[in-house]
Amino acid sequence: MSELLAFEGVSLVLGGVRLLDRIDICIGAGERVAIVGDSGSGKGWLLRLAVGLAEPGSGTVRLMGVALDEADTDARRLLRARCGLAMQGGSLLGDLTVEENMRLALGRVGGRDARAGRRIDRLLLEYGLEQAASIRADMLSIGERRRAELARAFMRDPDLLILDEPFEGAYARGAALEEQVRRRIVPHGRALLLLTQDAALAGRLCERVYRLEAGRLV
Repeated sequence: MSELLAFEGVSLVLGGVRLLDRIDICIGAGERVAIVGDSGSGKGWLLRLAVGLAEPGSGTVRLMGVALDEADTDARRLLRARCGLAMQGGSLLGDLTVEENMRLALGRVGGRDARAGRRIDRLLLEYGLEQAASIRADMLSIGERRRAELARAFMRDPDLLILDEPFEGAYARGAALEEQVRRRIVPHGRALLLLTQDAALAGRLCERVYRLEAGRLV
């Protein structure tokens, strides 16, 4: 099985506080793994470490088979771009429109690439954002922003999705969004790392569920 994301003995201490303690996880192709934890449990740090936005105090994180501590800034950015990433409130650039954010996932904002345009149109329609394509991301409602982050995460047909509270603020659309995401992950054999406070959601979407308590996986 191809390894897409691995934490090997990863610990993180900041300001004398041990945020993560000897984390060991390996996610292979097609595997769906959830990390459940309360706010402040360390899930956000796990996400940052997973995509090279932070460095562990000890241990190794490998993304797409590459040890992130051996990769420079550009290499990390390219590895990050190969993932479908929806960070809680942090995946979109506020001064760009929804469509521009979608194009940015492909490494460009401008241009009239027809194939990319068709893909954007399909995803915006699927997530109910066809009327929001030209709206700046910082003008979206919370629910619209979450849907835009999910649509953007699928722009590259990624092998690995990393989703942080993907349905928070979706309100009445939550169940429909969950089913849309399931259809884009499960039949295509995509791997998933889900970070959430919702244990029931984790059980529905994932095959392996861990709980993060006091920086350790249970």
